Amino acid sequence: MTSRWLLFLLALVLLLHENNAAVMSIDYGTEWFKVGLIKPGLPLDVVLNKDSKRKTQSVVTVRDNERVYGSDAISLAGRFPQYTYFNLKSIIGKQYDDPHCVEYRHRYVNKMIVDVDRHMPLFLHNNTKQVTIEELIAYQFQNAKEQASITAGESVKDVVITVTPFAHQYERQAILDAAELAGLNVLSLMHDETAVALNFAVNRDIGKEPESHIFYDMGAGSTVASIVTFSEVPVKEGKKSPTAPQLEVKSVGYDRTLGGHEFDVRIRQLLADSFMEQNKHRVQEDIRNSDAAMTRLLKEATRVKQILSANTETMASVEGIYNGIDFKVKVTRNQLERVCHDLIDRVRNPILNALEAANMTADDIKSVVLVGGGIRVPSVQNELVGLMGFQKIAKNVNGDEAAVLGAAFRGASLSNQFRLSKRISIKDISLYPIEVSYIPENKGIEAKHPTHTILFRESSLIGVRKVMGFNRVTDFEFEIAHGKDTNAGLNSIGKYKVTGLTEAMKKHKDDIKTTEQPPKVRVSIELTNSGLVQVPEAFLHVKKVTFKDKVKSFFGGKETKNETTSDTDTNNNTDTDKDISTDEPEESVSIIKVPLTIEFIPTEIVPLTEVDKVQAKESIKALDKLDKMKKLREESKNALETFVYRVQDFLYEDIVEIIASEDDIGNFREKLSEISEWLYDEGEHADTPIYVNKLKELQMIEQPIKYRYVEYKERQNNINHIQSIINLSRKFVEDIRAKSEDLRQYTEDEIAVLANMTESVHEWFENTLNAQKKLSERDQPVLTSASVAEKIKSLQEHMKKLLKKKAKLPKKEAKNETEESKEDENKKEETSDKKEDTPEKKSEEDHQHDEL
Repeated sequence: MTSRWLLFLLALVLLLHENNAAVMSIDYGTEWFKVGLIKPGLPLDVVLNKDSKRKTQSVVTVRDNERVYGSDAISLAGRFPQYTYFNLKSIIGKQYDDPHCVEYRHRYVNKMIVDVDRHMPLFLHNNTKQVTIEELIAYQFQNAKEQASITAGESVKDVVITVTPFAHQYERQAILDAAELAGLNVLSLMHDETAVALNFAVNRDIGKEPESHIFYDMGAGSTVASIVTFSEVPVKEGKKSPTAPQLEVKSVGYDRTLGGHEFDVRIRQLLADSFMEQNKHRVQEDIRNSDAAMTRLLKEATRVKQILSANTETMASVEGIYNGIDFKVKVTRNQLERVCHDLIDRVRNPILNALEAANMTADDIKSVVLVGGGIRVPSVQNELVGLMGFQKIAKNVNGDEAAVLGAAFRGASLSNQFRLSKRISIKDISLYPIEVSYIPENKGIEAKHPTHTILFRESSLIGVRKVMGFNRVTDFEFEIAHGKDTNAGLNSIGKYKVTGLTEAMKKHKDDIKTTEQPPKVRVSIELTNSGLVQVPEAFLHVKKVTFKDKVKSFFGGKETKNETTSDTDTNNNTDTDKDISTDEPEESVSIIKVPLTIEFIPTEIVPLTEVDKVQAKESIKALDKLDKMKKLREESKNALETFVYRVQDFLYEDIVEIIASEDDIGNFREKLSEISEWLYDEGEHADTPIYVNKLKELQMIEQPIKYRYVEYKERQNNINHIQSIINLSRKFVEDIRAKSEDLRQYTEDEIAVLANMTESVHEWFENTLNAQKKLSERDQPVLTSASVAEKIKSLQEHMKKLLKKKAKLPKKEAKNETEESKEDENKKEETSDKKEDTPEKKSEEDHQHDEL
């Protein structure tokens, strides 16, 4: 924990509820994921996994209904590549024929098929079970949840998950669905670089002058450059207007496929070429046709890349890589740069695109903060230095953990369990425009062509709701899309069917006839903090003429207040960026708001339906049950194995030979050896009840030996303890009786009870001790720790009861009348002196005040 995070911890202070509720964060990447945790009483930090590592590989192996994660899954990937799933983030929320999915099928051996109903890929696992990508990612989220819950000591559900800023609607929705399947409650999705920027802002003081920084994040799958401006902005708090820090994302540049994993693939290709060159006369078939060999080569390529980040050359080595042949070759940094030259040429583009979108130059940027594992490649850093200058390259942020810690801070601010003394406002953006299209009506006749309205422009703020008016009198549909040439990965978000309008118009036709203002359809469209487009509600607004309106109409009166009306044109009468309240007439007009029904109709991509979710949850529940059974089996096996080793050592202690016979010890050792051999033979895969029963059997044999062992070791301590208590009680009685009767606070009966009890305990102790001496150490003891503790407790409780009584104070001697009268006179003189001194002191103070 660095000192700067101690400042942050001071901001997280007061818990609003009595129950300790923790909040977690997941920085879910293509290659790794990290888990953050904040809980009252625990510092904000990154959670350790079962290997005590601060990050976990984003890999899951599913074999024989058993799920294995992280490094364990990596170890199994070489033997079971078809059951091991890598890089799922790169294909989530994408169509089957998307270039990312096509490339995935070329690089990995998992059997991917098309989901004809959803137009998305899914996996045919073990040639029997169809598994969605959301479900596979849910497995990893469950693992993240388990890590956080173990650290927190309670079940953790509230979470903030990071996503790339260029993720479209269905990529974000798929992450939310995966989290739901994993039993998580997503407080918000958050852009990776915005989370890093928030972490950056928490650890520094924001100056009065705005300053802009670029957060350059090259992860395993993609590269993003975000320009963020930090400033102090005024906030309203009653009559005061203090300032508070704010981070505002100005623009984002990105490259979807430029990442560390692409470097790994190029190095793997280099290693495969080297192997074939070395062994062209020894192998008949190309190593690239071996799924297991290529999986192991990819793992070695990743290691080689990491070493070449700090060294100019290294040795790549894999034992028995193909046909039992060992492979070893030297790889240099120059070779890496040569095979990745086209990737290195693309390093600058995200920054250049971000600067252009923000209408800025390099001079407007204070620093470039480097994030992600890909930036460790020296040639990547050289490109950035050449573009921005060496002085502007900042490395004062932990590139691996900044995002997950920033997301955890965001979670604390969103959770109602925390109150922050320091708040940082966030203004983030959506990269793609949001367009609404529908067919308008004019007097009940539909237009020939739809009208298109840009509701949210490119780089619009997220967390915004707008209300759009539709010129319709019958049920209708409208479509929300990103528009053409947006590079969003999909065009149409979906269609929305509004029903209930036709019926509402018929129901309120009398009110409509009596008013000059036409009815209006108002639909709320929201761009949420998670970057998703949602349509939460739709209403028909009908003006109802009041009695006041009727009177004015009868006398020809006119309303003097102006009503705010919608901007319209003759074709579509579409208006945007207006709140419902701005379109309502003044108080004298009654507005009837009729709720309308909204039905979402997906178009290009279909998210998980409720039926799909139920089926996936049942599948996950069954796997959870198997995992729990496996865990219990492993725990019971480990408990039996640990018991055997411990007791085998225990039987060699000297005391055991004193309190147990040679036959008992020998038979027990024989039994332990039998169980030990069984554990590594036929008991290797035994069921949980068998382990439990064998452990109980051994514990029954050990219990009497262990009992005599403990009593033998504690006997002298018990003797010393009870003797000291008896002596203390006797001394207590002796001291009380030594006092004169007028100074005693205890009656003779109370003292006698304690004295008799003391002698009774002493008599019991002497008799029991003598009986114990007559016994063998291998017999059941009679002077036990439990019986001694009971006698000691009875004496202690009685002494405490007596000690609670207050001691009597000696009587004061009576004073004679002369002394009392002198004391009274002295008191009166002192009082009069004080009264005379007071006004003088006050006048002196007033005088000094006047001089001032």
